[in-house]
Amino acid sequence: MGGFFPESRSTPFLISFLLFLFLAFCYSPANAENSISQIVPLIKQEYPGKPPHIRMLYVNILSLGTRKINQPILLDTGSSGMTIDCAAVLPRKLCSAEGVHITKTLELDGIFVTTQKVVMNYGIYDEYGNVALARVTFGSPHSPVATDRLVPFLIRYKTVKRSTGEIVGGRLWPKGIFGVSPIGGGGPNRMLKSPIDAVSAGNGLRKGYYLSPIGTDWRICANEDANCPTVEAFHIGISESVKSDFNTQKWMAASNRYNFPTIDSCILLKEITTCRPTVYDTGNSTILLADNLPKDSDGSMGVGTKVAVKIAMLGEWKFDTSYASELEFSPTIGHSIVGIRYFETNSLLVDLDAKEIGIRIGH
Repeated sequence: MGGFFPESRSTPFLISFLLFLFLAFCYSPANAENSISQIVPLIKQEYPGKPPHIRMLYVNILSLGTRKINQPILLDTGSSGMTIDCAAVLPRKLCSAEGVHITKTLELDGIFVTTQKVVMNYGIYDEYGNVALARVTFGSPHSPVATDRLVPFLIRYKTVKRSTGEIVGGRLWPKGIFGVSPIGGGGPNRMLKSPIDAVSAGNGLRKGYYLSPIGTDWRICANEDANCPTVEAFHIGISESVKSDFNTQKWMAASNRYNFPTIDSCILLKEITTCRPTVYDTGNSTILLADNLPKDSDGSMGVGTKVAVKIAMLGEWKFDTSYASELEFSPTIGHSIVGIRYFETNSLLVDLDAKEIGIRIGH
């Protein structure tokens, strides 16, 4: 006779069954979970070597494709695209400072490693590697976050200090970068973009992320020793109620040279105000100003220097420097950088749907 239900089923049964389906859909765990941001724990590390006071945040990469990685890499709001050390991904026999030893595209546990070589530029150094593609899973083993498609990234085989050509690395060097800047990208045709762009936000959430305060407590530790503290501060997916608590504006780019978003900010230091496009950068331990300002006799600004950062129409944040080299100056770059100190007590939001950045001062 056709239809989904046999004729022997009664009308009351049909009504009850339809009601059951409706309730199951409305109250299923999947739908309930989709309305809540996914929380990714961040690893807090104070570098145990020299120079002192280098503080960084890391995200744990759990797997690429179906290959388990379990490798912390640097969280960087000031760059786009992910990089990861060759030895953390591939058999060591394929990795050397001369390159990844493959002659054609290699498929390994859902990781597609190509022969296309790329150089990525970061601050004072460059990373050399091959383009690869895989689904990326990161965060906590108990609550993992995964991309919904293959993501292009860089498998790096060497890191070079640009000024000297020196190959750098070693036990304490970050084993990769988790670049979550939403602007531009790296590599050929800027194809290496933020992995967050490939993470589904869930029903009722805006696509993007926000960082809640990470706290002012730091401990000297090493990821290799698994003794660094974690903080649940990286939230994937943005609810309307969360976004309403931020002051937001459309993001801008300082220039076509850079692939990070900026907000106009004014920094008051020793009664001198400098206003520039500013990037809020988890990958930087210092405050870098795009001007030369008067320094103390020892060439620094001194411990306890009072700094005020005023973000155009969004808020003001004040702090005292805690070590002499926390303030740096580079009059040639044309923009300012506000590093990890901002994220200790304040929040940053990136709405990928609206192409907006949000600032929340004090919480």
